[in-house]
Amino acid sequence: MKPEMIVALDFDRADSAKKIVDMTQDAVTWYKVGLELFVADGRSIIEYLKKKDKKIFLDLKFHDISNTVVSAVLASLQYETDMVNMHTQGGGDMMATVADKVTAHCEKAGVRKPLLIGVTLLTSLDDNYLKSMNLGFNSSRDYVLHLASLAKKSGLDGVVSSAQETPFIKETLGRDFITVTPGIRPLDASVDDQKRVVTPQDAKAMGTDYIVIGRPVTQAKDPMQAALSILEAMN
Repeated sequence: MKPEMIVALDFDRADSAKKIVDMTQDAVTWYKVGLELFVADGRSIIEYLKKKDKKIFLDLKFHDISNTVVSAVLASLQYETDMVNMHTQGGGDMMATVADKVTAHCEKAGVRKPLLIGVTLLTSLDDNYLKSMNLGFNSSRDYVLHLASLAKKSGLDGVVSSAQETPFIKETLGRDFITVTPGIRPLDASVDDQKRVVTPQDAKAMGTDYIVIGRPVTQAKDPMQAALSILEAMN
């Protein structure tokens, strides 16, 4: 099954993000609103995406004490986004509290619950980072699988991880446990600041559910054609 493509609107102005949405909307259903854009003009771009009937991944990577993260995620429900994430390193109690509180709130309010996704190890980090932090894991795969297992036990719907870890996550935690994979680069694209990267074709073969694509689409001369080429490569 082909992964869903999420285009990352990594801009500091809503106008720039809206331009990319207008150029790619016929090919793209999901868009990611991250920290930079959300701080700059979050409500404006989210309302714009909603008017165009697009799905939104709110990528704010919440990481704090349980009460603060619960309050932040509950506050984010006002935007009616489709996916929200938090750092798994916040711990099992934090994730479980968020999952329980959000589920209860959505059931009581009669609203759809967003997918709750845990961030494992950023794709800009690798085994050298683990060694420097002395976390007791021999590889990024082992560490990510540990965090993903904790996320599932805590009631989250899935995790953000490199596609390189997807086969092991799916094998261990089940096909229904969602994987969202950034660090996706077409063969002819620069890896930029990413270290654990794979191509869209590889991500599909590895079984991931969502791929996050930023600069290869948003900075392309023809963003629409770039998006279509990535989708075609996964057919």
